[in-house]
Amino acid sequence: MLLMLLTGCWQSFSDLTTLDFSEVPYNNELLTTDSAVISVFDTALDCPDGQGSRFAAVYRSDLEGPAPVAVVMHSGAFDYLLEGTLDGPHYQTPGRLNRGWSVSKIWETLGLLLNPVDASEKNDGALSAALTNAGVVQLYPGNCWGDLWHNEEGVQDNDYSLESALSRNGRTIAGWMVQTIVDDAFAAARGFSIPVAIDSSSIYLVGMGEGGRGVVELLMRDNLPAVAGILVDSSPDDLSPYVGNPAAFADQEAGLTRIFGADNLDNISDWSLLSLAGQGRLPERVGFLYSDADPRIPSQSTAATAEVLSMMPGTWVENRHEAAHVFLNSDMALAEAAVEYLLTGVVPEAGISDPDSGDTGSSDTGSSDTGS
Repeated sequence: MLLMLLTGCWQSFSDLTTLDFSEVPYNNELLTTDSAVISVFDTALDCPDGQGSRFAAVYRSDLEGPAPVAVVMHSGAFDYLLEGTLDGPHYQTPGRLNRGWSVSKIWETLGLLLNPVDASEKNDGALSAALTNAGVVQLYPGNCWGDLWHNEEGVQDNDYSLESALSRNGRTIAGWMVQTIVDDAFAAARGFSIPVAIDSSSIYLVGMGEGGRGVVELLMRDNLPAVAGILVDSSPDDLSPYVGNPAAFADQEAGLTRIFGADNLDNISDWSLLSLAGQGRLPERVGFLYSDADPRIPSQSTAATAEVLSMMPGTWVENRHEAAHVFLNSDMALAEAAVEYLLTGVVPEAGISDPDSGDTGSSDTGSSDTGS
């Protein structure tokens, strides 16, 4: 299996969680370089199944000089236990509260998974390829806690009265990625050695699908270093539409109650780009892609955010008007435009699309569950 990975063939990667490798070539047909490398790291943050969580670093071995860096958070990190035990049924089938799922999701995001983790998305690795081609180092944390990247043990806990079997740490591992970038001692103490120079003054945050929740959580952390830009694609930004509507979202609200706690549901909109925009806490470059026809999330969770962000100078807000979820990872023209925006601030033309992607390109500047 590993040999086939090295030669660039797509695989099911059902046994990737048991493989132990520190550096392998990154082979994706969308790459324009043959120097791309993937390194995988174990962390001391345990997943609910007791296995150490993992993250991947993607970089070019031929980089000269400090390179910009992006923390990229994957979609789909939403799950909870229906009967209170890990061996019992989960909200998601198969369950996502284990290292295996999170590692598979990283590989899917890189465009290296033959059998998709999530059939509602198309992941060819376009965004990773575009970032790599542009010389951007990338860190991909694996979220095995199903917490929408919200929880940080001891700081922002999940509700232990409802799920005593779980300690969730999606926000923790996302924060560790930023700390790895800016704190050499922190990284060295944990064995996180990335053999290329990183420009810690050029940090970007990227969230695909529910990974956009991780962008919000990082921006809300105390003492976050300066962020040069963010890119969010198909994220349920305002979670309030899921609350108080049991006919449509009873199962989703049950999960949010476990993650945020019942006392925080009334002000759950505080955790959003919409709220951060009102506080003036967003970076200069903000890319926000969404679709009013996204089958995974209600349009109410993105409409107000898109309206407010579109009125801010220099932002890139685009409604793709497609019945799809996550656009940047299957359309190379769109991904390249997004990366150029992050690095230069040049706002892409509306409706840009790769004719080979199957995307209609119908858009303007401007249903449903989360994490399904």
